[in-house]
Amino acid sequence: MSAAVLRFPTERRHAPRLITLHELCEQYGFSERWFRYRLAEGMPAHRWGRRLRFDPVEVEEWMEARYGA
Repeated sequence: MSAAVLRFPTERRHAPRLITLHELCEQYGFSERWFRYRLAEGMPAHRWGRRLRFDPVEVEEWMEARYGA
């Protein structure tokens, strides 16, 4: 019985950097209120207790799916 060899990708994959609501507002130029309305509509966010963090890639994909390019 021979053991299978698993080969992992050579490029290194990094976890996405999560940003704060303030950084998200600066990046897109919308107000905090505008993003709070988007959260109520289902925009993806990661919550730790009372803190909100956002993955910019997830937010971009969600906005494109919701509002178009």
